[in-house]
Amino acid sequence: MREESPNKIKKPKNIFDEISYKGPFKWKNIKDFKFEDDDIISMGYDEGFYTENNSMDPHYFVRISRMVEETDKEFRDRIKSNELQKKWAKEERHKSYLRLKKEFEPAETED
Repeated sequence: MREESPNKIKKPKNIFDEISYKGPFKWKNIKDFKFEDDDIISMGYDEGFYTENNSMDPHYFVRISRMVEETDKEFRDRIKSNELQKKWAKEERHKSYLRLKKEFEPAETED
């Protein structure tokens, strides 16, 4: 009997992502954006960082995320990845079983 195919899932997607080094965001910066009721708005200030190899100046940011249904390609990729993970997990469980069997079963004795 064949398993039923799982349904597509919704996942968060960043649909607007801006950084400002000049100052905080204002309403005029996002008022023309087509918001939906369940959009998630994240705004803040990042103090930045400086390291020997990398740096980011202090900045303000605004990000708008929306739950969107995965595409057909993302769906196929997710299903394929899940199947590979199940196969790998089964092989690892079998290897563990064989190690435990060898460790705990009494050795056969020759008469």
